[in-house]
Amino acid sequence: MIRDLKATFEIKKYNEIFYGIIVFGAVLLSLIITACTEDDLTIIELCASFIAGGYIGMSIFFKPFLVATDFPRALSFGMTRKKMFIYTRLYDLVEIIIISLIIIALPSVVGASVVLKVAALCFGVFSLISGAVGNSIIRFGKNAYWVYYVGIFVLMFGIPRLSHIVPAIRDCFAIAFDHLVNPVYNQLGIWLGIIVFIVVTLIINWLTTRRVAVNNDL
Repeated sequence: MIRDLKATFEIKKYNEIFYGIIVFGAVLLSLIITACTEDDLTIIELCASFIAGGYIGMSIFFKPFLVATDFPRALSFGMTRKKMFIYTRLYDLVEIIIISLIIIALPSVVGASVVLKVAALCFGVFSLISGAVGNSIIRFGKNAYWVYYVGIFVLMFGIPRLSHIVPAIRDCFAIAFDHLVNPVYNQLGIWLGIIVFIVVTLIINWLTTRRVAVNNDL
């Protein structure tokens, strides 16, 4: 177990370098933007926003490629696919909990409950990305990498435009957002839905991990 933990830390060290740069950059950018104001809370809110945005952006755009490079390294350390899956998912969970606690510790208009729900959803989404996209990159190489990026940009720019054409899409997003931030709704039901979503994404992640072959064309 100790050997596997050390291997996981060694495999994930580049992730922590990226996240360290994100935190440092968030603090620096917040200080630059608010250099002409005396409102300290503004700096803190900007810092929390940049940390959250940087972490989510890095996880969406760079995590699939890191997963593809981490996989052969984990096997070279003698880890089985099952151990690699368990330890890396636990590592990602601890990672997102730490980021969430940092944001919660900073004064913000967003409550801790909302931060935790968003963090849980992000964990599920990132698990899905790691499984469906990261493992596809391992299997098919750079082709899957570029298909993923094209798909991401199509979604980023296509959904907002489509929501103006089809109001029902905008209404669905508004309802989902309202349920996420408004405490008047049944929180137990919302959390159960989030947990089911996470379980499904983890199952997909594991099913795509256990039989994937290593492709060095990265």
